[in-house]
Amino acid sequence: MPHIPHFDINRVSVRLRADGRFGYHDHTLSPQSFSYRFSYRILIKRKPRQETCEDWCMWWSPTMANFAPLPSSAFSDIGRFRGAQLETIDRLTMIARNRAYDLVHRYPDLNLRDLEFTGTNMRRGVMRLRYNSYTYREMVLDVSQTQRYYHETVAYCDYIDGHWTARFAQPGRTSSRVLTEVLGAWSTDPSVVQKLFLAGIPVYFVRPSALLSGKEQVVNTQMSPVQDESIITADWTESGHDVPFPARYIGAPSEAMHHALSEENRFTDIEQYFLGVDKASLAIPIGTRRLDESGSSKNRFPRNTPRNRKSKASGPKPQASGPKPPQGPPRDKWAELKSDLIPDTVPCWSIAHQLIDKDKRVDKLPSPSVTGYRFPDPGLVIFSERRRERNLFNWLLIRDATIRRAINDASSEGAIPIGISNELWRAYIGTDYMDSFAENASSVDKEVATTSSQAANISRRQALVGIFGRPPDTRRITSVDWNGHTVKLGEFCAHDNLLIQEILWDLHQCSFQFDLIAIDRYLAPDYWMRDAPRRYKLIGKVLGGDDPLTVQNRPTVDRGIAAQDPVESKLAYSALDTLMSNWSASETCDEANEADLATTLRYCRTFSKTFGRPPILPKHIPRQNHRNGQLPYRRSPSIDRKYVKNDN
Repeated sequence: MPHIPHFDINRVSVRLRADGRFGYHDHTLSPQSFSYRFSYRILIKRKPRQETCEDWCMWWSPTMANFAPLPSSAFSDIGRFRGAQLETIDRLTMIARNRAYDLVHRYPDLNLRDLEFTGTNMRRGVMRLRYNSYTYREMVLDVSQTQRYYHETVAYCDYIDGHWTARFAQPGRTSSRVLTEVLGAWSTDPSVVQKLFLAGIPVYFVRPSALLSGKEQVVNTQMSPVQDESIITADWTESGHDVPFPARYIGAPSEAMHHALSEENRFTDIEQYFLGVDKASLAIPIGTRRLDESGSSKNRFPRNTPRNRKSKASGPKPQASGPKPPQGPPRDKWAELKSDLIPDTVPCWSIAHQLIDKDKRVDKLPSPSVTGYRFPDPGLVIFSERRRERNLFNWLLIRDATIRRAINDASSEGAIPIGISNELWRAYIGTDYMDSFAENASSVDKEVATTSSQAANISRRQALVGIFGRPPDTRRITSVDWNGHTVKLGEFCAHDNLLIQEILWDLHQCSFQFDLIAIDRYLAPDYWMRDAPRRYKLIGKVLGGDDPLTVQNRPTVDRGIAAQDPVESKLAYSALDTLMSNWSASETCDEANEADLATTLRYCRTFSKTFGRPPILPKHIPRQNHRNGQLPYRRSPSIDRKYVKNDN
């Protein structure tokens, strides 16, 4: 070793640094105090000295060059990860995952829950990097977290394959050399130091100088501290100012510290703002959230802002002026919508939807944040012909930000993605923010934009912004992107129907996906506390993907419960049945003869009884393009042939 690593033997303060790692307390960069509970961490590899090593990417840190802002998002600071390193990271993590799963199946009597945890989170991180949207800060944190779980997974596999538990139980020297390629550990316990030393593990016997007797034989003395300059200890900066992350752990370097290092990141970029509404009915920032010492959220408002003035509005509330536009018949949300623009529902789910008892409820409904819509109700988006264009346009403006919010909610301490009422979604995507910026909108669009009173929408808009975190950017956006296809405001319905069908399939799928996570979190909290990776694995089988916290853009094959393959479909419904067997308020179903229908009906009834609203139904991926629009959408013969092939 060129120098003695940095050790804090009494009290440490562990927090994330500018590179998304934990500085000197990061167990993938520097030796940490030995813990029997996390003994496999002694085998974490050292950072290679040459960048030509294949696994160098697992110590690499992204820069702004690896962040690609979304071109047509209402939030300009949201983008995606772009980097050639992703393919190598993907391949190495797949090798590590397969190795870990092989060990789990090979040693069923061993408690390998930690290995499943690190392996699952490692692959989930890769899927997020490939498909999800981030702020730049979140991207940096997620890259380093994925790398951290990779190092742990590989070290754990090496620990089991090397039979290290048996090695430690043997007396005498068990290794003919020192394993200089691993980080090792440090300890103040001489018995631990002796055990690791005899096994060939780099180990540091750390003692305060006051406890030295003077009789020790010192081979070499390092009188002044030498820091490893490759380890980043600086805090994150925003606009030239330090923005330290909250402490992950404060206390003695112990097993509790190792537990804290294993926790998943919690992302709160967008959620840090509180908003108000100014006289022009535009949302403006009026304060920020901060964390107190316990980690709970508190409000902090600057002076002279509308929010902290103790004044009450006098007189009657302003009313909308002018005649109200003609209203069509109201939509029955319990009736399944069907049209040329809506993809086909998976058949047994359509049948189950008709058999729901919409009046049956649990004794006490959950809070609105649980029962609400994590994504806009697809019926709300598509039902009104007059609002359809604006709804679709504004939905795509916030799609990535909404997916990001749902994923962050599911990874937060509450762990249940936040639901929002249909009224708030209508206020958000119907007419609000883009009206004053879309100068090129047609006269029909402008007429639609003025149908709702601004005064009537202020409170709803402010409440939604409080949940979502902040308003969209005040910049004019006249077109949006859908999987590489640019759509201008007012041109959705002029395209082939396949365009809107794909958008609505995606909206149905996202809603079903995060509703399933929410209801399982709510009805089976104890099972999530005991074994969250297993719940994610079951939900992944229901959806037909590796990671239920990933949204893949425009898949081409029905998966999970919508799969055409009977084997995959059976596994998906079996996984859903297993999930519901642990629900505290699961409904029974005796009238359905087919197993799939029985499982589906059980889910739909439990969902409607618990959440007080109908479930969003899974759809089949739309494939056939009837080419019936004035504007073409994906009419390439090669793509059409590809989709026909997938149908067969």
